[in-house]
Amino acid sequence: MYSRYLMSQAKHNSYFLVGLALGLWVALVVVPLEEQPACAPPPPADDGFEPVRVERPAAAAAAAAAGRTVQRPRYYSTELGMRAPLLGAVLSAEAALGSRAAALNHTAAALQPALRFFLTASARGGGAGGAGAPSNVVGFTDTREVLKPFHTLKYLADNFLEEYNYFFLSTDAAFINAPRLQQLVSRLSVSQDVYMGVPAEEDSHYCSLESGVLLSRSVLAAVQGALDWCVRNAYSARHHENVGRCVLHAANVPCTTTLQGESYSAVRLSGELSSELSSELAAELAGAVTAGPVAAAPDYYQLHALVSRVHLEHISSESATLARGVRRLRSKQPPPARAAWPPGLRADPALPPPPPTTRFDHPRWTLLNASHAIFSDDHAAAAPHRGHHKKALEMVLEAARAWLQASDTPAEGAPTSAEGPPTGAEGRPTGALRLVEGARLWLPAQGLYYKLLVHTGERLRLLEVVRPLGSARLVPAPYVTESARVAAVLPAGPGAAAWLAKYRVVAERDRNTELIVALIHMRGVPNELESVRAAALALPSHAGVRVIDVDEPISAQHAAAGPISAQDRIERARAAAMKAASTMVTKDTLLLLATEDMEFNEDFLNRVRMNTLPGLQWYSPVGFARYSQYALELRRAGRRPSVNTGRFMTARSDVLAVYRRDLDRAIMLSGDNSTASIPQLLARSLRCLRAPEPALIHAPPPPPCAPPALAAQLAPPAQPAACLRELERRGFSDLNLGAKHSLAKLLLETEAGVV
Repeated sequence: MYSRYLMSQAKHNSYFLVGLALGLWVALVVVPLEEQPACAPPPPADDGFEPVRVERPAAAAAAAAAGRTVQRPRYYSTELGMRAPLLGAVLSAEAALGSRAAALNHTAAALQPALRFFLTASARGGGAGGAGAPSNVVGFTDTREVLKPFHTLKYLADNFLEEYNYFFLSTDAAFINAPRLQQLVSRLSVSQDVYMGVPAEEDSHYCSLESGVLLSRSVLAAVQGALDWCVRNAYSARHHENVGRCVLHAANVPCTTTLQGESYSAVRLSGELSSELSSELAAELAGAVTAGPVAAAPDYYQLHALVSRVHLEHISSESATLARGVRRLRSKQPPPARAAWPPGLRADPALPPPPPTTRFDHPRWTLLNASHAIFSDDHAAAAPHRGHHKKALEMVLEAARAWLQASDTPAEGAPTSAEGPPTGAEGRPTGALRLVEGARLWLPAQGLYYKLLVHTGERLRLLEVVRPLGSARLVPAPYVTESARVAAVLPAGPGAAAWLAKYRVVAERDRNTELIVALIHMRGVPNELESVRAAALALPSHAGVRVIDVDEPISAQHAAAGPISAQDRIERARAAAMKAASTMVTKDTLLLLATEDMEFNEDFLNRVRMNTLPGLQWYSPVGFARYSQYALELRRAGRRPSVNTGRFMTARSDVLAVYRRDLDRAIMLSGDNSTASIPQLLARSLRCLRAPEPALIHAPPPPPCAPPALAAQLAPPAQPAACLRELERRGFSDLNLGAKHSLAKLLLETEAGVV
């Protein structure tokens, strides 16, 4: 019975059993067994390759790492994604530019400069230049009124989407309460989509544009991607319906009046404004974002005055409450201390002075004595009193002497002189004042503070003197631009061909420059300047190269003065080249006197344009001079400015920039003085700005007591001993051998090799 059942099941499942058997057989045939070595893959053929480990030198690795530069943004706010809080956009028209738009621009000045007025292009050309018209006007070429809101949204998204977090859209018929709007924006989080305003109608998902619409950056970004759909479906005559339909379709966000615990309100004005000025309206206006519609321009100023009065009353009330609370604390303080108001001044003896905001705001006291100031700047340990500091110290000492004479009475029984003031035991007049030491502090907002230890007769007195500002005034800020044309003047010698090759690279990037090559013919020096002339004329036409010949200036005054040093002859030749080149350019051209050993780029030219002020200031940059130990091109580390490869040479002032008009006036004031250098001429009529310039790099100087080639041809070099004595007399100020630790290491290595 059981066998018959098995046979019936096998008969019904015969195909399955046959397939299972075949599958197992194929699997056993195809899959190799681990025990069979014949199934193992054959060994690879020997192709003679052997892996070799390449050792990378440390210097090459450092150079490769230095070559991988990271392009960072210009401002840290861009790199961190920081944005301004709010940008306002107002839809206006030509008829309202001189009236409502101008009044709104004045009353909403707290939003400036983030406030824009949008209208058609024809309206901008006809009314933007009228009296009282705002200057921050944007015009559109499309004159269809129904599309103006979408042109505005597209302009905001294309130009300001990455710069602001919120965008406020309104019409010029609404008064904007700027402080309340800024307060509302400061309390909202940018992590949530915001479409905020007053609904146009009950149960409406659209915000009224007449009452203002606040959009977040995320909502505006969504609208930017759906502008085509919004324009095709702009079939309503009312702007708020078209904008609301667009926002609802793009961001799926309806209009709301409350969000994140904050509420948006607007005041609806009706009738004459003067009849509604009441205390209830004032309180309502102070808490509202907008109010409207406003028909006339004077109404904006009236509403602004009303809102400002409410805000001032609120601030005065808070200040009075806080002052009363501070005064109540007087009974809980120690007897010497008394609470002052306002507490921000912290002028009480028991309270410490307020700490500075940053380390740059920390006041710097400068020690001084009767003749010198100690560490008055970062360049000298001690410097004598000069100019206004010397005059101020004399005035302070004179005032201190007068105060001491008025406050002190001579001691009873002190010896007196019949012909002079009372004298002390040593015969010194009691009215005499001698400064022992002291310190001064300069606070720009207050004046000069002095702490003086003075000797009066037989006593030492410690005085604190304050010299307040006598006449505070605003310093005018002149207009400068990076579009000024720069004419570089190169007094060329035999080695100027290499400089011309570097200038060609800069001229390719900055096309607003020209070059005047002045070939200087010195007396007693062979003429080897034809190669320089050919190299200058071979430069492309856009470099604006011109070549002039300048002879060394010699006059009867020079001959009567006796022999002239080689350096003085070179300086006079450079001045003659500058004067000759100035006649070939226009009066508004910026002249840059260059040297053959300088390297620069377009950033240096832009700073020259920004730091040279016509009629006020000439610019003398302090270039970065490489050390002599980096004279070889194989030392690639010396090509980049760093603390180990060079320093800023304050003793050099051969590179300067000045406008041609200022140079002509300086030459006219000096008269027929051909012996003066260019800095001496300019110092009589203009002020000089000196500042470190990392983009200006000077080549490594020659060894000490080895003058340049041109100077060696003009005069025989001095003996090494005399030259070294002259360098020591000048304090080795122009010696630029290398960093101190590098020179010390070289000295130790040399001494070790000698021993």
